Amino acid sequence: MAVGDSVERYVRWTVGMLEALERSEPGGLGGEGGEGDGGDGSGGRDRGDDLELPRKRAEFRVAVARLLGEARGPLSVGVVGEFSAGKSLLIETLLGLPGLLSVSDVATTGNVTSLHVTQLPGDEASSVLDGRAVVYCTAAETSELMAHLHSRLVELARLEEGLGDQWLGELRAATPGPGAGGWEALAAWCRKHGAGVSGTKMRSVAEEVGLVQAAYERGAPLLGRRYELSDAQAKRAMSLPGVRLGEKGGGRAGPDTGADSEAYGQAVGGPGQRIPDDVLAACVPLIRRVELRVRVPRRVWDLRDIGALTLLDFPGLNSPQSGERDRFLSRRELRDIHTVLVLMNAQRGPVSSEQDFFDMLREPTADGRERRSDEVLRESLLVAGGRFDQMPVEPEVLSELLGSAPEPLTERRLRGLPGTAVLDEVVEAAQRLLPPGQRKQLVLVSAMAGLAALHRSGAVELDESTRARLRPGTEADRLTRITELWGKIADRLAEDQPGAPLSRVLREFAKDGGLGLLREQLVRHAAEHGGAIRRDAVRRRAGAVDRMRLALIAAERAAHPEAEYPPAFREMRQALDDTRRLLTDLRDTLVLGLGPGTVQADDALRRRVADEAATLVAGWPEWKELFAAVDRDKQLVTVGQGWSDEDRAFTDSVWAAAAEIGLDLDMGAGPDVPADGPPPGVSGDPEELVPRFRAGHAALLKLVHDRVRVGYEERLADHVDTMDELRDRWRQLIAAERERGPMTPTRTQRMLELFATTRAEEWRDRLRRADSPQTDPAAVDAAFPLRRDRCLPWHSEQPPGRDPLERHVVHAVRMRRELVTALLQLVHGQLAKEQLALAATAESVIAARERTVTAHDTLDLLLSDSAAKEGDHAGAPLDLAARLEATPPPTRTR
Repeated sequence: MAVGDSVERYVRWTVGMLEALERSEPGGLGGEGGEGDGGDGSGGRDRGDDLELPRKRAEFRVAVARLLGEARGPLSVGVVGEFSAGKSLLIETLLGLPGLLSVSDVATTGNVTSLHVTQLPGDEASSVLDGRAVVYCTAAETSELMAHLHSRLVELARLEEGLGDQWLGELRAATPGPGAGGWEALAAWCRKHGAGVSGTKMRSVAEEVGLVQAAYERGAPLLGRRYELSDAQAKRAMSLPGVRLGEKGGGRAGPDTGADSEAYGQAVGGPGQRIPDDVLAACVPLIRRVELRVRVPRRVWDLRDIGALTLLDFPGLNSPQSGERDRFLSRRELRDIHTVLVLMNAQRGPVSSEQDFFDMLREPTADGRERRSDEVLRESLLVAGGRFDQMPVEPEVLSELLGSAPEPLTERRLRGLPGTAVLDEVVEAAQRLLPPGQRKQLVLVSAMAGLAALHRSGAVELDESTRARLRPGTEADRLTRITELWGKIADRLAEDQPGAPLSRVLREFAKDGGLGLLREQLVRHAAEHGGAIRRDAVRRRAGAVDRMRLALIAAERAAHPEAEYPPAFREMRQALDDTRRLLTDLRDTLVLGLGPGTVQADDALRRRVADEAATLVAGWPEWKELFAAVDRDKQLVTVGQGWSDEDRAFTDSVWAAAAEIGLDLDMGAGPDVPADGPPPGVSGDPEELVPRFRAGHAALLKLVHDRVRVGYEERLADHVDTMDELRDRWRQLIAAERERGPMTPTRTQRMLELFATTRAEEWRDRLRRADSPQTDPAAVDAAFPLRRDRCLPWHSEQPPGRDPLERHVVHAVRMRRELVTALLQLVHGQLAKEQLALAATAESVIAARERTVTAHDTLDLLLSDSAAKEGDHAGAPLDLAARLEATPPPTRTR
């Protein structure tokens, strides 16, 4: 995450707006808000134009609360796949809570189930279920669902043979509008003509319209509400219509009032009312999601790297009763999912629904998200082959692979057998979905094998039906045998083809059904990739909220055209806005490097460092001595090595000629023929160059340290005039306020804090005092590029038969270039650390001052006319508008 590009900034902004709403309306907006307001603050009721402003405030509160939930919520993992792929069984096994979800041998899941997972403290042994709830679609979402069903009917009608023009015209004219009355024409068309169409798909969609309409007629008061449920009711809410489950239970939003289904229409609107079982069952089409709260011990799932996680269990998309509704709700929940686990059914291999989910994730959304590229999308995916213990392969086939065949066992051979064709299909499908080189993200899992492993470890207690499936018998014996065989295949594969990706995957499957590896992959992937997707979602929703903020400000001012801000307040607010803008500009310049010429300055610094490194290394005296030993053929010769008798005779002749002309060469005892070995000053051992390498690194580090800090001071200098001008304004405002009368100590303190924010000297001092990242000396030595266990080519101890060309001057130049490159890599890394450290320091300074500038009480303390009268301004007509105007969104960072 880039420094300064934190979701926490949006959290502070969102909290500030919620506080503005609370402080501007003593007693609050009433009700529960959020989901319980029906999405429009009206609970689905038309309240008239006289309450338009309260409705806008309520809508704004809901949008802000949802933005806060997105920003503060945990990373999310969506589990998608075809019908009956074993998603629910896999999830409850991952959590160590068998029986948690609606699971059977046939397709069961009929709604999105959201599981909020947190860590149990201490050494608790078993997972805990803390609560169950159901969340219903809002009125607006139900209308959108009906519009989706209508558009799907129109699309299918184009393919329908024999559909009369009158029927088609009536269908197109039945476009749903807002509210139940808006889709009555569509419901009437489906009742009249739905059963008569020949196309199965079109008939199914028409039946879905009837189911949603019937559910709405029975459960309209439920729209937008959230209710706690019993276990039996939660299972019913999760399940498809017609699935036989256990006994019914009572679900409540509060204390038991004894309300029955006959009194339901009147009673459910208030708090603490009961949802009767028959109403719950009848209104399943109106459910948006079911929510569960679970805590898991570390021995089951270690979440320390992410703290918490939200798992979403999605229904399959080919339900005959609710396929289009499921697609609509899945698309809404998937748009901001952080990680997606695509679960394939290894009993029969991949099907088209995996691609359906992929296409949903790719789509742009109405709230501003652009179409995701395949590269970005694939990074958010994990792929697992579920029910792997039930893959159609005979144990005899695996046993033959472990036999005494002379050829080695390879992945290609394993996947190329007719008996393992499904495994090959799963691997190939994973390769199509995942980014290149990401096969490690494929996991092969079995929930039943995982349950058996958890039961053996004592981490879970199994119910009687599950224990019966794991007791010795045909089914349990096959599970044990096939698991052991895959473990042996993994060992053989690792031995015959080291590094084969499937060897680890199969070994983990044999260990605990692959559940441990899958948990590890989910946590790692969510931590690595989920944050970027969440930031994108928060930014996008923040944009929509900001548009609502500006619209609400305009509505507040239009509702009170006679009201005006006090003149002193306008001056204060303008100074506050300019101070906030200054901090934003400082963040752009000091933290994000977005100022003019910044990139060019960084490039210039890197070029200077490169030039300095080349000059510094070239100046080592060892090179001068070395190149002085170069002969005509550019060989780095060793003096004395290779002298012949003729060479020695010629030297004697030189001495004789000197004596003949009476020249005393003052050489003492005759000619000094150098012994074999390099001349003085020439390094023959790489170790002798290490001190020079360290000294060069230190010199370049000082250059980087000094230049980076000078660059930051130069960037800061671009804002000094603005800071000085703001400082004068705050000084004048403080003086004017003191002339008006006594100021409270709190107000004086806040205005002085704003004044101090514009002191350029303090900013310079803080940047100068920023800690500089230290370099590990061992890392410098480790980066030395020459082999320290070998002699240089011109060393006297080199083997006699060594190729003379290795002593060519080009080798010395190459070594010098390698030394320069190694130094640059070290120093460029330090350059990045220096810049990051200063950016982090600047960000901490900016964030501290922003907390003062954007604090919810700063505006109160600046309201000159009522600053000394606590609580007076809370009822002023333009109070909320003033607070929201003083709460602009964080500047979007790149």
